[in-house]
Amino acid sequence: MVIRDCLYILLLILSVPFWLKYVLKKNYRRLLKNRLRPQLAVCSERSIWIHAVSVGEVRSLKSLIQQLGEKGHRIVLSVTTPAGLEFARREYPAIAVIHAPLDFSFTIRRFIQRINPRLVIFNELELWPNWITMLHRKRIPMLLINGRISEAAFVRYRFFNFILRPFFRRIDCFLVQNTIYKKRFLQLKIPAEKIKVCGNIKADEADLSRQKMPIPGEVRSHLHLQAITKKIVVLASSHSACEKILAPAIKPLSATYFFIIVPRHVQRTPAMAGQMRRLGLKYTVFSQTQSMDPETQVLIYDRMGYLFPIMSISDIVFMGGTFDQKIGGHNLYEPAAMGKTILGGPFYNNFPDIGSELEESGVYHRVNNSNELLAFLKNFPDKNMKPVNDRALNAILKRKGSISCSLKQIQRFLD
Repeated sequence: MVIRDCLYILLLILSVPFWLKYVLKKNYRRLLKNRLRPQLAVCSERSIWIHAVSVGEVRSLKSLIQQLGEKGHRIVLSVTTPAGLEFARREYPAIAVIHAPLDFSFTIRRFIQRINPRLVIFNELELWPNWITMLHRKRIPMLLINGRISEAAFVRYRFFNFILRPFFRRIDCFLVQNTIYKKRFLQLKIPAEKIKVCGNIKADEADLSRQKMPIPGEVRSHLHLQAITKKIVVLASSHSACEKILAPAIKPLSATYFFIIVPRHVQRTPAMAGQMRRLGLKYTVFSQTQSMDPETQVLIYDRMGYLFPIMSISDIVFMGGTFDQKIGGHNLYEPAAMGKTILGGPFYNNFPDIGSELEESGVYHRVNNSNELLAFLKNFPDKNMKPVNDRALNAILKRKGSISCSLKQIQRFLD
């Protein structure tokens, strides 16, 4: 671990030009401090330490955290990204939510002392050598839940497998999303007895969220859309690539459709607003308005944690991240659980099984450019989409069960 610490320090020194400008900012100095020293008092009570990276992973843990808490377990949730941390603290006020530690051995030691874990659960996949090594030395069991390895990550892991294999093998149990990911873990020489296919937690969470959805009137009131009678298209978790596809279609279709854009990263809102201005579109930013001008064509929703209700009042969801293979698309379970027609690009490699089924059944419609998007939206008002939308919901319902499967495996390490 000393060698790894030295390598990390060397990398920090070499990257000074990149991170120095951030360290000079107060918010980033606080972030660095919190990732070096946990903001927790020492507690004698053992805990379950759950780790997630960003907003999507944090949201998917809701039912799992709730059910573990109902059994009387002390939960500590660590989160990597600032946006994910903010969302987690708002979503889970009853549990300790902290910054994820930097992977220095002395930092991990501090976190373990404060958290006092009896079990550590990683959501999806993050490999931090010192973190895993320290937990293994202290004989603290580790589980990977909702496990996945993208095709690109698999290529990297396989190339460096001679280095990474010892860390993979120290994880006690891999609960993976599908047989594709199981095969990839097996090819990385993970023992078969450690791997179990439990499905994708996001399917369970999407259906549970659907059942607790606010009524359409409340959502429309929140968005100031009471007077809007047009069909609604939601660009969900948008990135620049999909915005460039959508933008040329807005003006020609504004008589029929109202467009809501929910950026993946809200700090991009000024750039998006600038793009709308340059195109001569009438837009409003949610945080800057108290009412909706009837002439408005686009609403940019610059808040986090409300995408699911926004999608619930839509007629069509245009899924972000599907025009960039490196991104691989965002959560298809959510719009499918609400029976929505989904538009997107060619890349949904983060959700290969559900994406393929939705496309084959006519729920997911692939468009490659603005002209194809425009053509589909022009014809959409005349289509009867109910049979297709029923198939979307059925695709989710038959994938439920991941949370119960995960809890059953987690309980093995708590007994």
